[in-house]
Amino acid sequence: MTKLFFRRGGRTLSRLRSGILCAAAATGLTACDLDLVNPNAPSEEEVLTSVDLFLTTAVGIQAQYAENVLIFVRAPALVTDEWGTQTRALAADVSLVSGTPTPEFGVVADPFAAAYRIARTSDILVANAPTLPLGTGLQAGVTSMSKLLKAMAIGNLVLQYERVPVNYNPAGALPQARNVVLDSVIANLESARAGIANVSDADLAAFRSRVLGTGFDLRNTINAMLARYYLIAGQNQNAIDAAGRVNLGVLSVLVYPNPGTNPVWNYFGGLQYVGVRKSLFTEAEAGDQRPAYWANRGTSYIGNPDSVYAFNRYGNRNDPYPVYLPDEMRLIQAEAYTRLGNLPAARDLVNAVRTQCSSSVAEPVACLPALPVEALDTQAELYAEILKQRRYELFAQGLRWEDLRRLEQYTDKRPSIRFLPYPQSECDRNPANPC
Repeated sequence: MTKLFFRRGGRTLSRLRSGILCAAAATGLTACDLDLVNPNAPSEEEVLTSVDLFLTTAVGIQAQYAENVLIFVRAPALVTDEWGTQTRALAADVSLVSGTPTPEFGVVADPFAAAYRIARTSDILVANAPTLPLGTGLQAGVTSMSKLLKAMAIGNLVLQYERVPVNYNPAGALPQARNVVLDSVIANLESARAGIANVSDADLAAFRSRVLGTGFDLRNTINAMLARYYLIAGQNQNAIDAAGRVNLGVLSVLVYPNPGTNPVWNYFGGLQYVGVRKSLFTEAEAGDQRPAYWANRGTSYIGNPDSVYAFNRYGNRNDPYPVYLPDEMRLIQAEAYTRLGNLPAARDLVNAVRTQCSSSVAEPVACLPALPVEALDTQAELYAEILKQRRYELFAQGLRWEDLRRLEQYTDKRPSIRFLPYPQSECDRNPANPC
């Protein structure tokens, strides 16, 4: 039986055999060698029958997500006004800027492979957690975390493709419409929320100490993702309610201790492939502090479509990556209230984002004056301002592409393409796909 291992931070984490966790098993996108054996790693049977090894695999699924953050944010950043390419960039990245990616490119296939690998690991953890003597807190924590990470992974696909499969299928799965996929993402998130709703923090203590990554807040992240995807699905009151459950004084992050590196930093600082478009500064409102939070305009590079700046946030190899940012919740509520016709509530939330000058957590702050009522007294004015605020609050969170599609009538900004093409490797694997 094939045995593999991988690393997270400074620790070696055992992993299920490649035939289960490999992206090829989930989507057919990447080939796996099932003949290579690491004699120091446990077998699938050992992992699924040992509490310690099972919990190590639960730690590992967080590493899978953290290590794939770049894959989930790269295309949304490059097809919009967030990132440009440096002179040594991959041709595939340049194609995203120009709007000419082909189905054969890795930038097209990589999000598929990463998301379904995480989803498949989640399914295995959820299915086997009840078979082990974990206790209430550990079982509930692992199960809810696994469902959350699966929802986050598949949710990222909704932001990049027009149609994707909902679940793993070794023969290749037919893609579903976005509303079907969103329903599945939300269902997983609601199940994750329900799974720990009646479990006390005291009971979850062992889960937090043995499994949960440093800085990652499970309850807040579930609610933040519910708010995000309820908004995209057009379920406005549900989005407002979920955002209201998020503690804005708590940040949930993915961490990259040595010898690991933040993959966004590596793509800019290590490989020198991308940079921040100068329009982040030139199109900002005078006095806005957020562009300098994200980028360093004192360091520029020759780039495409124009000069690009160095990263400031994610400017160091070990910088954590936020799973969500607190003001996303205010802006979700503002947009949902606007759609429901409650313009005063929306206006107050937008101005709360604009006028914030400090924070107890690591987040950007605008420190701008509030806008008067007459500047935000129509839905169109509010949508345009919300889109602008989301650009500067949520830079490189993988959301800009979806924001421009959702609010396209309120801006002259256009992404280079509307969605990624369907990966050719998935088309080849399953001819029934509408490629």
